[in-house]
Amino acid sequence: MNDSLVQSLTSSPMVHDSELIAGFFSPLWFAATILFLVVINHALFAELVLWIHGRFMDPFLERGSPLHARLVGYACILIMVVGHLTEIVIWATSLVATGLIPSMNTALYYCGSTYTTLGYGTDPMANGRNAITVVIALSGMLTIAVTTSILMSQFSRYHESRRIARAKASAP
Repeated sequence: MNDSLVQSLTSSPMVHDSELIAGFFSPLWFAATILFLVVINHALFAELVLWIHGRFMDPFLERGSPLHARLVGYACILIMVVGHLTEIVIWATSLVATGLIPSMNTALYYCGSTYTTLGYGTDPMANGRNAITVVIALSGMLTIAVTTSILMSQFSRYHESRRIARAKASAP
């Protein structure tokens, strides 16, 4: 085998998933730590939405104000979107802080496309941190599923309340 080929293969700057990030984090522990922060963030936003629903939407429905109740529902959607954007920023900031991605713009684009599982573009982590990419995508899939569940539950309660109100109004 050619000596220059052997030397280029053994002195490759490629860092693998088994090597440490910032000198002390394994990629899997790094991803697990950031995932924990993302889940805590998501839980806080979900609890806020559930509180708003109970505090505002239910009373509006009981008073017969469906427009106000719908507006509260749409505000809850906006709050959950802000929660997801915050989670993308958490991932991007952690990747930039550890030096895995040099630019915040690149990190935001990468984390946003990975979190939403769209997967546009290439992996800017030239050092091959595949485990982190998988965990970012997994966190997005799970948190978006929870958001969908919460919002569908809210709007199904809204529609059920409206159906009952119409049935009472049309009863003799």
